[in-house]
Amino acid sequence: MPVTSKETLRRELTTVEVDDRFSEAILQFRDGSRLCFCHRVGQRWAKAVGPGRQEHQTGHAGDLLAAMVLFRLNAKHLDIQFQDGSRWDERLQNLTQPDAYSG
Repeated sequence: MPVTSKETLRRELTTVEVDDRFSEAILQFRDGSRLCFCHRVGQRWAKAVGPGRQEHQTGHAGDLLAAMVLFRLNAKHLDIQFQDGSRWDERLQNLTQPDAYSG
């Protein structure tokens, strides 16, 4: 059975960073790659960045970015929808405070 993009994201995710306004977020993966999001008035983008000086080797972040159909980022959550029909929808407050994360 094929692994969904949501399952890959969950398995490979190591850290989540967000700004105070929840308008920018960075998901870092086991291979050192990062998936960066920005969603604010007049500006909405996502990009994949590789580790350190290998920024063009985007690894898991690049694979997930290529599989994305839509994302929403706000104070409530980061919602990512993928081409395979899977969806990762998490409250960022939970992910940035591990003791509050319930699942």
